[in-house]
Amino acid sequence: MILFTIFLPLLAAPLLGLFGSPRQGAQANAVLAGLVFALTLAVFAAPGAGLVHADDLGLIFGAITGFTGLTTAITNIYYVREAEPRLSLRRWRVYHAMCQVVLGATLLGLYADNIGLLWAAVEGATIAATLAVSMPRTPSALEAAWKYFILGGVGIGLALFGTMLVYLAAQPALGPGFAAMSFRALTAHAAGMDGSLLTLAFVFILFGYGTKAALAPLQGWLPDAYAEGPAPLTTALSGPLMNVALLAILRFRHLLQANFTAGGAALPPGPFLLTLGLASLFLAAFSFSRRRDARRFFGFSSIEHSGVAAFAFGIGGAAAVFGGLLHMLLHTLIKSALLQVLIRAAALRGSTAPGHYGFSHLRGLIYSNKYTAWVLGAAMFALSGLPPSGLFASEFIIISQTIQRSPWASLPLGLGLLLCAVAILRNLGPLVFGPAPVRTKPGRATLETHLVTLHLVLAVVLAFAMPPLPVHLLSHMAEALQ
Repeated sequence: MILFTIFLPLLAAPLLGLFGSPRQGAQANAVLAGLVFALTLAVFAAPGAGLVHADDLGLIFGAITGFTGLTTAITNIYYVREAEPRLSLRRWRVYHAMCQVVLGATLLGLYADNIGLLWAAVEGATIAATLAVSMPRTPSALEAAWKYFILGGVGIGLALFGTMLVYLAAQPALGPGFAAMSFRALTAHAAGMDGSLLTLAFVFILFGYGTKAALAPLQGWLPDAYAEGPAPLTTALSGPLMNVALLAILRFRHLLQANFTAGGAALPPGPFLLTLGLASLFLAAFSFSRRRDARRFFGFSSIEHSGVAAFAFGIGGAAAVFGGLLHMLLHTLIKSALLQVLIRAAALRGSTAPGHYGFSHLRGLIYSNKYTAWVLGAAMFALSGLPPSGLFASEFIIISQTIQRSPWASLPLGLGLLLCAVAILRNLGPLVFGPAPVRTKPGRATLETHLVTLHLVLAVVLAFAMPPLPVHLLSHMAEALQ
């Protein structure tokens, strides 16, 4: 079952690349995404074994990836209807194929129990995303794709070297073979690994996968990729693919922490993660004010929330790790909702092409469609992390644990979060209620706008109702990986 979940989109990608019109490709993407979502739920009953095995983190993040993949694919249908004349048939086919490759590679990264397979999954998703970002073939799109390829290539190269060092560090405990590449085996024998080599490996892995997670200082690809690539693809880059990188960092961090706790030669991983987390948070906070394009602006927001999750993992302890994992889930739901409703907002103003997402162009959305305006406003407020946003719950957990475990870090964390929230709220009013551009015409809300509402409702339920199943899964893994 789990192999079928991964390989269905990967095997369907060549067919989408060879056959069908742009609209047929979008519809096929939606059907495939629906099947993949159903399969991610079926994986709960058959989590697999061996190289591909879904642990509790894989189960819940796989289901969230399948859900956001489905809603994004439905949004993509409406996107293609408006954007069809901008690309040739050949490019549309490549775009639809790459969407499935990114989805399949992301699931492989979440379900892989092998450090080499994880690396291959992230590399495959990087190549597919690079091709998709370059689809418009404009100078700015090619520049964004080239920047993503170069920085992503540097990051994935660092991650590969770090992966090789982890394998070598595991030799004293596990010897040669696949056992030294299994997360389960590495976790069980972390105390017997070469701590000095493991510390060096973690530095490379942190900067390698940190590039994919958009942690400072290697985050430069993200705002350009957000602004220039096809809009639905941004959703995949903003949540699910970043989650794979952050979970990889968390798993390798646990190896280092377990070796250090057992008296090995490894250094504690906390200072590394705290430094990069705070650097990412403040980089985003001081970059918001100069952004005039909405997608580029919310790209920096992804850097912020990635930094918050890394900071939580750096604090350590079961509660802080739980808060970081919950933050990742909520950010995925809210950010994907926001980016999807932005596509509808741009369509109401005449074009979803890159360059048509400026705040001045989209302002006064309530005069175009009240429902879309209110949903966009709700999504932006939820992203700010202020109550009653779902992100407030995860940030409260992280801040409270910071006060208990590292009080000195609570002030910069709170200040960074406040600066980011103020920057987002400053743009909320004009975007929703400000004076609309001349010749603004009213429009109607479509199906994807209602799906965005479902995202926001799920985020609130997950944060405040705390359903037993996801809380149990997250708590169990937080306890195991603290």
